[in-house]
Amino acid sequence: MVEEFEREFAAFCGTKYCVGVNSGTDALRFAFMAAGVQPGDIIVTVPHTFIATTEAISQAGANIAFVDIHEQTYTMDPEKLREYLETRCEINPKSGELFESDSKRRIAGIVPVHLYGQTADMDPISELAEKFGLFVIEDACQAHGAQYFSKKDNTWKLAGSMGKAAAFSFYPGRIWERVARQAR
Repeated sequence: MVEEFEREFAAFCGTKYCVGVNSGTDALRFAFMAAGVQPGDIIVTVPHTFIATTEAISQAGANIAFVDIHEQTYTMDPEKLREYLETRCEINPKSGELFESDSKRRIAGIVPVHLYGQTADMDPISELAEKFGLFVIEDACQAHGAQYFSKKDNTWKLAGSMGKAAAFSFYPGRIWERVARQAR
């Protein structure tokens, strides 16, 4: 049953693979580990999220850097992300890696949180990640089936299909939240 679910959910998300684990928290933590996060690295995310996002970062041995949310979408503000990466970080000329100027810790990746059934503005977030050599792992725990129109690719994309990996949660409260929103 699990393998059948994994195949069907991968197809639903427009991805090649899906791996079922016990929670969205573990899905994020395992994704960070698979992406090569090292103890002391920094992962950039937003403060407006469920604690599991930051818990998974900590469990992977990384540190958290917060960038603020967009006041209309409540998801990661790409301009605030740009400001953080361009003014509070610097590229190591020898390694080419991005480091936070104050802490001297390596910036490993970005975790945009898709929230309330909508995705973060992924085009500019992905462009910044590519520019600075960072991974993007989507926290899609509250965005099952959400779509994003990529102006860059001129196509609709599904939550969970735009980063290196994504995490979803099937905690019953999340399903009921979505059902309640759809019923309105």
